[in-house]
Amino acid sequence: MEPLEALARTKLSNKRVIAVMSAKGGVGKSIISALLSLSFSSSRQTTLIDLDIHTMASTKLFGLEGKVHEVNKKGIVPFSFGKLGVISLGGIVKDRYVVLPGSNTRDVMQSLIAYSDVGEIIVFDLPPGLGDEVLLLEHLTDFTPIVVTIPSKVSVKVVEYLLRYLKERGKRPVLVVNMAYFDCNGKKARPFGGMDYVKNVSEKYGLSLVEAPIDPEIEDYIGRIHEYNGVVRSKIKEVENLVGFPPYSSS
Repeated sequence: MEPLEALARTKLSNKRVIAVMSAKGGVGKSIISALLSLSFSSSRQTTLIDLDIHTMASTKLFGLEGKVHEVNKKGIVPFSFGKLGVISLGGIVKDRYVVLPGSNTRDVMQSLIAYSDVGEIIVFDLPPGLGDEVLLLEHLTDFTPIVVTIPSKVSVKVVEYLLRYLKERGKRPVLVVNMAYFDCNGKKARPFGGMDYVKNVSEKYGLSLVEAPIDPEIEDYIGRIHEYNGVVRSKIKEVENLVGFPPYSSS
């Protein structure tokens, strides 16, 4: 085993690892990752690691653009928000864009894990798709997947590839349907369509399903997402309860 791989594997051992993922981009996965991390950190030391190393949305959500991680004897020091630490490649390259060949992408992701000072719970914000990041996490640890979609049929159809893959790997994710409805004077308006299709898919794979609403006010908290306490954050608390402690069984 390569030393970097061994160090990354050791760093994740005896930790609770959650991977927020989607086969589809533009579904709000990074916001779900941030809010779920904040929810966990209300009671436990939690680290959010942004493995979407080309877009690095976490730094933008938490107002960390241009800031640089410190390094001490324990490794890369996370940006701190109470009991939540945030690790991002953006804290190393500042606000520069990153272009990497595929062979280097895996090493960068592995290095972020291996050299970071992490808490008891680790939440990974993965890039969309089925790529190296999924294979890397599978190789390093047994993680609990949280799969994010929106209710549109095309999004659910694409996400179903990921659900099928996870099922074949013996995992049972929680399915989060983001932007599922808009609360219109107590009635649910569904601009992206109804839930029949996504409910059929969740039943097909035997998944727990959480509907997160549209909250236009969340845009006002981009750059200070840790201060947001609106309806989406309260719904994401349901995901934490479904994942649960002691460790959730993926069987």
